[in-house]
Amino acid sequence: MTDSEPASPELGARPSEERVAQPSSDELAAKLLAVQRLLRGLNADPDVRMKLHLRFMAICTSLKMPTADRIKGAKRLDRLMADAELARAAGWQGDPLHRRPSGESGGT
Repeated sequence: MTDSEPASPELGARPSEERVAQPSSDELAAKLLAVQRLLRGLNADPDVRMKLHLRFMAICTSLKMPTADRIKGAKRLDRLMADAELARAAGWQGDPLHRRPSGESGGT
């Protein structure tokens, strides 16, 4: 410990490796738009799509709160996007009414 370091960490202070800059409004808006576009074009089981859309709406709602944690919201968006990518990679060949137009398959 040096003279400039306090003897004990302050309450609520994060260690230096955990300090992350808050994402700007533009960065967060870009993530929200990217996730929305991914979910809009997702060819997956309708139940999976519904769960992903509900998670997206919950994230959007939480970010509107005055005490919203932008870092946590950005991480939740990243996890949602990763889960949507997994659902897209799994593909879905269910009901023809829910398939892509003109019989396109999701990469299989």
